[in-house]
Amino acid sequence: MQSVRLSREQIKYFKDITSHLAHESPHAYESVRIKDGDYLFILYDTAMLVYKNNASCKSYVDRVLSYKPNKKKKNRRRGKYYGHDGYYNNNNRRKNRGSKKSKNNKSSTSNHDFFVSKYEYTIGSDETGKGEWYGPLIITATCTSKDENKKLQQIGVTDSKKLTKNDIEKLYQKIKKMQIRHQTLILRPFTYNKLYDKFKNENKNLNHLLAYLHSKAIKMLLEDVPSHDVVVIIDKFDYKKMNQYLQLDNTKIIQESNGERYTPVATSSIIAKHHYEKTLKELEEKYGVDLNKKNGPWNIDPELLDKVAKTHFKNINPYHKK
Repeated sequence: MQSVRLSREQIKYFKDITSHLAHESPHAYESVRIKDGDYLFILYDTAMLVYKNNASCKSYVDRVLSYKPNKKKKNRRRGKYYGHDGYYNNNNRRKNRGSKKSKNNKSSTSNHDFFVSKYEYTIGSDETGKGEWYGPLIITATCTSKDENKKLQQIGVTDSKKLTKNDIEKLYQKIKKMQIRHQTLILRPFTYNKLYDKFKNENKNLNHLLAYLHSKAIKMLLEDVPSHDVVVIIDKFDYKKMNQYLQLDNTKIIQESNGERYTPVATSSIIAKHHYEKTLKELEEKYGVDLNKKNGPWNIDPELLDKVAKTHFKNINPYHKK
């Protein structure tokens, strides 16, 4: 375990950025206790933060220690202070504090991108199709520079869960025109099922498979990056397995829940969802089936299931002809 004393502003910021992690009831003399997978934090009433000595926890502590709140300015007429209590730089600072338009147009990814802005390039990876019994699994890794992050925010790149299919397609075309570096792995169900069975026979699970695929996409992308000043961000699923496959020397890796708060991860998600819908349509046309949440595996020829569905899903087993 490691420890560090935090300032009042850092405590407030720490609580903000860890609000999505699983919290436990604090013990005596504690104000915050967090235990979520590899994450273990205990914040004492004395402002001392104790944390587990691993890369996951250190990435949060690094962010907290480098946090600098906006300097508050005094409104002399009313004798009060005002200030945006967030992480900012000159490029995303609101010039007109009274403008609602400025506030609403600010990308939800901009503050988080500032934490990795000391690196020349940021790689973010994401997947789609993992939770659906039908269709492909898509893994995309995207590499962006600081300037590209700003441009992506300007065209509206944000968490894809907030976007419609039409929004995603429009943004994908804009991203394509920008020629953003990326690598996409498309695993149609037949290929996915073979690979899943191979991992299962080696006593490995879905997280091993995801770690392997994310690592493969990231390594392929790194070959095309003209610098070693790179940080890698991926959505959190299993830090140990990810490290097992990625094994990058001198490259910082940040694994977080809600990774789409970072522009490269959000961009990867948009690209992956475009390819998911495209591949899904190709499968429907090729095999003459409707693949959607309203339809079920019982309506599909058992001979075709391993070509359009992920056969390890429990709802597929009764209908899959092995």
